[in-house]
Amino acid sequence: MYKAGKSVACRTMVLIYLKGPAEGVKIGFAVGKRIGGAVVRNKVKRRLREAVTPLLPEMVPGCRLIFVARSPIAEVTYRDLENNVRRLLDKAGLIG
Repeated sequence: MYKAGKSVACRTMVLIYLKGPAEGVKIGFAVGKRIGGAVVRNKVKRRLREAVTPLLPEMVPGCRLIFVARSPIAEVTYRDLENNVRRLLDKAGLIG
C-alpha cells in the first residue's frame, strides 16, 4: 500500500490512498511514538476516527486509506483536524 498508493499531505498528516474495484472503504491510522506516549497516540487515533466517520457516505467506494500522523497533530484543535481530513480527501478526489 505504501509503495503502490498515492499520497497527499498537510502539516498535521499524510493521506496515502489507493483506489480499487473492491466494495467498501478500508481505513487505517498510523500514529508513531514521535507523537507522544500511549495516551496521546490513542487520543489522536480516536479523534481521527471521529473526524473520518461522518465522511464515509460521501467517499468513493473501493478505496483504501492510511492516515499517517505528523508531530503537530497532538496540538491541533478538533475543528482543524476535521478540516484537514476533509481537505486531504477532497484533494485526493475521494469525496464525491
